[in-house]
Amino acid sequence: MKQLLAIFGTASLAFLLGMGPAHMHAQSRAAQRKILLQAEVKPGQVLRYELEAAGSFLPIADASGAMLTPPRGPCDYALAAIVTLRPQAADKDGNTPVEATYSETRVTSVRCSLFSAADFEKRVAALQSSPVMFRVGPHGETALSHRGGGYFKYWDGGDLLRKVTQDLLQTEFSPQPVADGASWKPRGQFAYSRDHALKDLELSGADLRFRNLVQVDGKSCAWVTSQYVFSPIDLPAVGTASGGRIVPAAGNNAVAAVLHISLLLDPASHHVAWLHRSQTIDNKLTLASPYDDSNPADDPAEPDDSQDWQNPTPDMSSRRSDNPGRYPFMTFHFQEEARARLLPNERSVEWLAALKRFEATPEPESGTIPVPVTKTLLPNQMIQAAKPAVVKRTSRVVVDSDSLVATPAGFTRYEKGLCRDEWFCATVSVALPGDVQVEEDTPLQAVYLGKKGDLLVSVSVGPALDRRSQGLTEDEELKRQANYYLANYVWLAAKPGIGTNFASATLDGYPGLITDFSATQRDLADIHGVLGLMLTPWGKVVPVSCSSDHAASQDLQAVCEKVITSVSLRR
Repeated sequence: MKQLLAIFGTASLAFLLGMGPAHMHAQSRAAQRKILLQAEVKPGQVLRYELEAAGSFLPIADASGAMLTPPRGPCDYALAAIVTLRPQAADKDGNTPVEATYSETRVTSVRCSLFSAADFEKRVAALQSSPVMFRVGPHGETALSHRGGGYFKYWDGGDLLRKVTQDLLQTEFSPQPVADGASWKPRGQFAYSRDHALKDLELSGADLRFRNLVQVDGKSCAWVTSQYVFSPIDLPAVGTASGGRIVPAAGNNAVAAVLHISLLLDPASHHVAWLHRSQTIDNKLTLASPYDDSNPADDPAEPDDSQDWQNPTPDMSSRRSDNPGRYPFMTFHFQEEARARLLPNERSVEWLAALKRFEATPEPESGTIPVPVTKTLLPNQMIQAAKPAVVKRTSRVVVDSDSLVATPAGFTRYEKGLCRDEWFCATVSVALPGDVQVEEDTPLQAVYLGKKGDLLVSVSVGPALDRRSQGLTEDEELKRQANYYLANYVWLAAKPGIGTNFASATLDGYPGLITDFSATQRDLADIHGVLGLMLTPWGKVVPVSCSSDHAASQDLQAVCEKVITSVSLRR
């Protein structure tokens, strides 16, 4: 027998959580500075954000043998883009149109039986063809203007980018000035009527909370979080038997959902500086009667799946059991995640680096991490490749006696332990110019900022790359590895880097390569730098890069060459 059902579901929102801090803290909080948490959308402003988004759909069959025909999962994708927001003059009703233009769209991964990678990339690229219009109402309500397809489509990555863009246009967060730790009932911010995943679900709790003020690159930003919890609800599953007969009570769906929002609001500029969205939906399908064990040949022909991406949710129409007389079920887990970072006109490198530190830094009091790395869907090759059993090796300052390579005057030597897995751990030391700040430090990679006069350079150590030497000379392998690194690992690059002037070298006694390169940064500034790679006898290639968004100059070239040639590697 075949079952047709709607998995996901939109709720009429009833807000149930109370507001306000505990009475025992009321007196101390009264003395705290209170802030009205509101953003502004003004005509004439131009705001640019870097967006990252990912979605995942996973059907899990129980032991009785339920299955999907044709296969519908697992399915996951990840993509990125730049969105430019241009508010326009308000209309006579007080609604402010906002033009959203998407650029630099790129698909970072896609694995799905619902559609081909080429089709998915084509739809994402089409997002750049024309602006998307949003509307911000006089009371802060937001909407996507002239939306043709009704609901957000979960298999169209562009819809996820549009959804996080609508998040960025929220303006009303607190109804009145609030202090750290205060919480209150939301008015439906971030839970949209066009979100098909929330259709027919019942809200069991929701809150908005002002956690505290955090410092990001010298700016004091308000950290605000919101959560909506939709309690499990049984929804009828409508089925279609062999021959097309409708079965009105074929089974039931138990559906639950949780939506998390975390954002930074700059109270000075009244702009959202950073935002993270995460939503999970779990649907458990159970049949009301045993499966039909009829011959599959009796079933009607499967429809053409070439246009399945147009539907908000996949057609879960065909289910058969290998064990007739059983009541099997399937669980469908859907997760979406998106992140937005404001791209300022100045100090973009320092700003983006500070946001990355915030994303990975626990809150002192609660230990909460804004973006838990063990739960994120967003692609992070540094985190995904690291084994849990590997001990993180942090950066430290070392002296010349710890290295056989001399440190140039005006430079400070830093040491970084790289652990690709339990079989490969190596220690890399490198000389860094001027005043040094550690911007990123994971088991597989470290990024440093060095300021020498007016020159600000970023130095990236790692990750160790697997060797690909089949039939290649050392020079050929190193050039291939250099191109691979430039395409995937240039820090803060929006596009693959381009290498020039490839030259063989010996770095700390290892066969190596040095190449100049250029790339485009996420704020569209040009990056220039030098990349060095070392070919190790342990099956790894170790890269070190030095770059800056300053114009290419002799000073930059000289500094970066000193960095690359100072590298020392020990296992």
